[in-house]
Amino acid sequence: MGWTFKIYPTIGIARLGNCPNDGVSDFYVGPEVPGSVIVPQNGYKDSQGRVRRQAARFHIYCWEDGVFMGEIDSSAATITWTVELANTKAAFNQFHGVGHTNGPLRNAAVSDRTSLMIKPGPRTIGLGGQALFNTGQFLGTAVPLGEIQTDANGRLLVLGGFGASNSPTNAAITTFANNDGWHDDVSDGPVNATVRIGGQTYQAEGAWVICPPTRFAPPIPHPISLYDTLLQAMVDRYGYQVPATPSFTNDIYPLLRSQLANQWVSSKLSASYYAALSAVIPPPATAAQRQAIFQQFRPPSTPPTQTTSKEMPAIWTDYFADLKNNGWVNHPLTVTQYNSLAAWAAGNFVNDWVGYPSPGTAYTPDGLTRAALENCSGGPFFPGIETSFLTRDQYPFIEPFRLDGTALQAGDLTKQNAVPWQTDFYDCDFQSPLSWWPAARPEDVFPSGSSKYAGWERGVKSPAAMIQLWSGLGFLVQSGNAVVEIDRTI
Repeated sequence: MGWTFKIYPTIGIARLGNCPNDGVSDFYVGPEVPGSVIVPQNGYKDSQGRVRRQAARFHIYCWEDGVFMGEIDSSAATITWTVELANTKAAFNQFHGVGHTNGPLRNAAVSDRTSLMIKPGPRTIGLGGQALFNTGQFLGTAVPLGEIQTDANGRLLVLGGFGASNSPTNAAITTFANNDGWHDDVSDGPVNATVRIGGQTYQAEGAWVICPPTRFAPPIPHPISLYDTLLQAMVDRYGYQVPATPSFTNDIYPLLRSQLANQWVSSKLSASYYAALSAVIPPPATAAQRQAIFQQFRPPSTPPTQTTSKEMPAIWTDYFADLKNNGWVNHPLTVTQYNSLAAWAAGNFVNDWVGYPSPGTAYTPDGLTRAALENCSGGPFFPGIETSFLTRDQYPFIEPFRLDGTALQAGDLTKQNAVPWQTDFYDCDFQSPLSWWPAARPEDVFPSGSSKYAGWERGVKSPAAMIQLWSGLGFLVQSGNAVVEIDRTI
């Protein structure tokens, strides 16, 4: 069998920021250990209030005859990285809801479809190299998408765009998702590498990078993360096996914690719900207490447009476009999450609780992937923040969480998302009676020093204003037992 090399994380996340590219202090590396929250040493913003970009860092691990040998870096091999980024939103179909994949084109009147695709092409670097994705254009206007470089060990660093959204034709903003004549600088694409060692050159198994909008609430876990959603896709589509008996620490507590943390980004749920959640930590709690929590969650088997008394999670369904009314039609947990919660409620779980878990410090291949994906929204995809329902429902994988790069093109993971992203970001505030993505796009927050909720987007009065003012919005940080808003400059 010989040597095998693989790139991790399998899907990396490099977030936008408008801090200029004039030094390494102007970005930070995103989470690389599950459960970790990155607070940059110099803050999320620079002295002028500009948002620092979050870099995605890629590592290479090796196996010899199927035996794991660990990470390999530039001290032992010559590593050459090739990355391609693209933004093809404006050339793809309009978004009109999950499953509506054959709708009209965005910018249908533009016959030269390539003029709508920001495709600077691939870039290749080695140790100490740097390359810019600065040659792509939208309707003849240059749109930089970011850059790549390496760290001192030869690992790859990908930095995305600057949050710049514009219309070269001065087109009006008319919808939350499909604004003709507009572009943003979100992107995605394949990450590949060759490894030269012992006089031979090997092709590493490739990865993918997504360069999505800023995450303004890093301490707040998603009720359904992209890791949860893709894990379920691996189970459903490829027979991936999950443990039969859930661990309280690894499976149940993260679910409960995500629900508890909602109080820091939304004022809409009752104090009694949070009290009931707190009462079951630490385990085992009583059977009645566990059942009281479990009975509030919508079964995944419920038809997606059906109203229900099962109120949690309190986020809208994927199928919002198909609803006939604004009843309580919420998005369910994944089947794996729900089954874990059901087993816990029945007392069938591993009580491995030894206290509130702290993130580890060691990098592992699977840990790098989980750390990246658990900080992304796994639904609802209307159309989504980091990626869309196409990744969950259609795109092929060659192994758990590793996309089949031969079946995809740069730009595919973000092409169904809103253009520009800020219009969707503005509209996805609380929409009675449910929320959209409060863990990614807060609704209500506690400004530092205040004990009262304030609207997170206060002062931003329109989608057009969000395009101009997004970087002035506040970040959420842990402050003792609370989560507060800081760095607001609007």
